[in-house]
This record gives sequence, C-alpha cells and structure tokens, in this order.
Amino acid sequence: MAVLHAAWAAGATWPAPDRDQLADLVVGRRPMPGPGPTGVVVGLLGVTAWAVATVRPPGEGSGGGIESKVARLGARVAAAVLVARGAGGLVASARELGRATPTFRHWDLRLYSPAALGLGLATGVVAWAR
Repeated sequence: MAVLHAAWAAGATWPAPDRDQLADLVVGRRPMPGPGPTGVVVGLLGVTAWAVATVRPPGEGSGGGIESKVARLGARVAAAVLVARGAGGLVASARELGRATPTFRHWDLRLYSPAALGLGLATGVVAWAR
C-alpha cells in the first residue's frame, strides 16, 4: 500500500485514467490530495510496517527494550486506527453519510473498509500477542 500511495504522490493515476477520476475512486471527492498529504500516508504506512515487523513476543529475544516497547505501542495504535477506519468506512458508506462519490462508496464497501478491518485485526493480533 505504501508503494501505491508513493506512486500517487509522484503523480501516477493508476488504476484511473486521470487524477480527477482517481480522486473519485480512492478519496471520494475532488481534488486528489497533493504530494504532501499523500506522502504523510506513505510515511505512516512505513512506520506501521516497521512496528509490526519489529514486535516480538515477550521473552523472544526482544529483551523488553525500548525499541520493542515503541514497536508494540506503534502496532497497537495502527491496529486501532485501521479498525476505526474500516468500521467507520462501512457505516459511512452504507448509510451514505458525507459527500463521497458513488464510485468511492461502492469500493469502500467492497474493498477499502473490509481491507482496513482485516489489516487492523491482524495488526492487533501481532500487537497484543503474549
């Protein structure tokens, strides 16, 4: 996901033919966010990947050091954010709350929100593993 967001930040429009249609598809409104906000998403996804990859169950070589504690906290925050995004997206799109485009609502109900929920739950399993 970070690679895809980085490509969008650099100006790519895949899977849409132009930036307006990409905004309708993945943001739900126009205009498409610029490189700055999209770059922030890239950074957050990278930090999340690092946190999940770094978390070690207590007693498995982590030593309980600060890096392990920071990684566990980061993974827990990421899990909570992803679950909130997934659940909130399902409710907002199903009830047609806000001004999102029909194209976005369609994909939010079928792909984006379920993926966020799944990633959030999987991250939570890692983050709260004993």
